Amino acid sequence: MDLLKLDWQSLAPTFAIQAEQINHTIDFWDLQPRATAAIKHWLAQDRHLLVLKGEEQFSDLQRLERYLLQHYFADQPLAINGVHYQFQQHNNEFPIMEMRTATSVQDNFIQRDWVKSADYLDPQHLFGQVLQLTNSDKLHLVPGLVHQLNGGILIVSIAQLLAQFDVWLRLLSLLQQQQFHWHLDNILQRQPCVIPSMPLKLKLILVGSRENIAELEAIQPDLYQLADYAELAAYSEVASEQQQAQWAGYIQHLAKSELQRDIDLSGINRLYQWLVRDSEDRQLISNSPSQILRILQGAMITQPESKLITAAMIEDCYRQQCYQQDLLQQRSYQSVLAEQIYIATDGEEIGQINGLSVIEYPGVPYAFGEPSRISCLVQIGEGEIVDVDRKNELAGNIHSKGMMIAQSCLSNILQLPSQLPFSASLVFEQSYTEIDGDSASLAMLCVLVSALAELPLPQNIAITGAIDQFGLVHAVGGVNEKIEGFFAICQQRGLTGKQGVIIPTVVCAQLSLNQAVIEAVKAGTFHLWIVEDATQALQILLQRDLVEMPDTEYHEANRPLNQLIMQNIEQKAEAKPLLNRWFPWLNSHKK
Repeated sequence: MDLLKLDWQSLAPTFAIQAEQINHTIDFWDLQPRATAAIKHWLAQDRHLLVLKGEEQFSDLQRLERYLLQHYFADQPLAINGVHYQFQQHNNEFPIMEMRTATSVQDNFIQRDWVKSADYLDPQHLFGQVLQLTNSDKLHLVPGLVHQLNGGILIVSIAQLLAQFDVWLRLLSLLQQQQFHWHLDNILQRQPCVIPSMPLKLKLILVGSRENIAELEAIQPDLYQLADYAELAAYSEVASEQQQAQWAGYIQHLAKSELQRDIDLSGINRLYQWLVRDSEDRQLISNSPSQILRILQGAMITQPESKLITAAMIEDCYRQQCYQQDLLQQRSYQSVLAEQIYIATDGEEIGQINGLSVIEYPGVPYAFGEPSRISCLVQIGEGEIVDVDRKNELAGNIHSKGMMIAQSCLSNILQLPSQLPFSASLVFEQSYTEIDGDSASLAMLCVLVSALAELPLPQNIAITGAIDQFGLVHAVGGVNEKIEGFFAICQQRGLTGKQGVIIPTVVCAQLSLNQAVIEAVKAGTFHLWIVEDATQALQILLQRDLVEMPDTEYHEANRPLNQLIMQNIEQKAEAKPLLNRWFPWLNSHKK
């Protein structure tokens, strides 16, 4: 089955472009055609609110601010928009606050900026203040950010807005009325005179994650009747050479403009490999300025005197980050190596297989792969397949669905009746926390076949993959972490040249493995097999066909698995004559 093996060159992606193809003038907004078109359309309308899905760190809000200033207001002088407030009190008369339309830049409540992002949402910072001298009726008005943007655009983070919902209600009222009404900060404070409301024309851009936008919509159900919507794409396509050159140009422009550093093509390729682990797709890569700059800044620390960021510097940064963060991962692997958690990486066992899981802990900013021993016992019974983890509420609904699919798939392939002639129990051994997902369904099918056919599975091979009812193997997540997790255990015990992992063919586009795994595959001491269906997986594991294949001669040493399973079911049924009456169809399978 060597045709199903992956070679080491395919384990990490690289761009197909040359350095001279890169356009060095590409910036973040060149990668956002949908968002920029939406912003242009919104600005041309008499609409006051735009909801923009994107990152909401203050640096991201400032990046949007600079874009708007550069592309829409660069050559546009500020208008004298606003009013002038003046407090008046004559002898023995009631005090008054006069308001007139602004006529010069010296007036106190006029537009000062076209666009501004709010770094914090303090009501006084946004809406100004009403100051009153102690033991006096004299008032003084302090302009806020909205007054300085009269006729302009305010950019606000939705996360901060959700934390201060009263600010949102006041902003919404301002947008709808295009009038600013003064409120005293202290409701117990006596207001000596009426402060006239001022006309205030404002546009508002709300920037937030999909989750925060959904939360805002839940408390403001008519949000999209009030607002336009657009998205900043978090990922860019890099399927073609043109797209690769564009993304590479963006990286070079970002490094030069933000960090005053150059980055060579090898560094761009290593950064690409790192980011593929996040996107889990070689054709879709992150363009987040915050994330990319964080990596590049970390790389610069490794060689602060260098003016050129290289692949070696990014690799050093990656290793340093792993070293800083992987304490829990190493503790987990130590438990396996000390056999506190039993995972075999050599030998053979009937009804046992190494599945692969991705472990995530709350409060830890990374996930890691870890092998899980899955076991199966079968006996003649009434067709019940017990998912022990699900029975004990340690497994979620998706895991349970995968278990049922594995059972249905086996029944379909073996053409068994709806009432199965055996019972079985499957369990994730030594698993004490909740598990979920269907990525173990292929492993469950294989371990069930092993137990039914009474053939041992090699413990030096781990497997991951989701199957459907027809036995086709589908994609799973976290494949890089899963492979590296099993490899780490095998490496520390000593690579034998027979160890490896079976993965779905369709996840090859997710692969971006660390250098240690690549070197081991290159040396032939570790292997990766790809499969498209359960038949191929069982051929690798048990060296037998699942069902009879045309033009193939069979003998005792290579009998297909379905024949062995039927034979074992028959033999056990004959030991209990009563079962012959329950399952008369078994006689038709006798040879």
